[in-house]
Amino acid sequence: MKHIASIVVLSSLALASTSFGGTKEPHADVFITFTGGQLSTAGWNHASGEIIDPAQRVFEGELGLDPAFPFSGDEPGIGSNLVGSTVTINLLAGLGSWNGAGFDAANAGLLASYAGQDAFSTTGGSFSFLVSQGLDLHPEFTVFGPGGSDPANGIYLAAFTASSAGYLTSETSWIVFNLGMDESEHAAAVDWANANLVPAPGVLAALVLAGLTSARSRTRRPATSALP
Repeated sequence: MKHIASIVVLSSLALASTSFGGTKEPHADVFITFTGGQLSTAGWNHASGEIIDPAQRVFEGELGLDPAFPFSGDEPGIGSNLVGSTVTINLLAGLGSWNGAGFDAANAGLLASYAGQDAFSTTGGSFSFLVSQGLDLHPEFTVFGPGGSDPANGIYLAAFTASSAGYLTSETSWIVFNLGMDESEHAAAVDWANANLVPAPGVLAALVLAGLTSARSRTRRPATSALP
């Protein structure tokens, strides 16, 4: 296994609005690392460089916080300790819409953009980046309605994997985006995803995004990790 340098991040912790009148709470950013030769994700505080949850696979994002971009957001951010490697984020086809008890197939799509690269949940796609010391990458995420129309307010679930030469592709992880809904609903959707999707085979993720909901329980965290 080649030596992987850890990174120190100096930027501020990603924040998302809550329903308590301007109060903000932190959401973890995505940290791409490896576990026994396979890429994996962790929850990361990019202000301190601290790993919040070494096995996190469900992340949160807020859309529409900037009135100039009412359907977009740039959280969660992405960091990594694979310095010198090119990492690809693969946005899987399909987008879920929260129905209060699970996710149905959304009548909407998600665009993830970074450095001129566009990935769409309608077809699946990817964007890549070179990991450098101090990486703090913030893609732009945008939800769009049918035919590019304005989307309905809602809570949306996107699935992704990470890949890089020399490593096995990560298992599926998820981002739960909130567009204009109460934070209590956002939290409930995140809790549901953690309880029902982690860990889940890729085929189950596809079924969930198609409107099926099948419960799964957590398994043990791997004992070997290359987290900083």
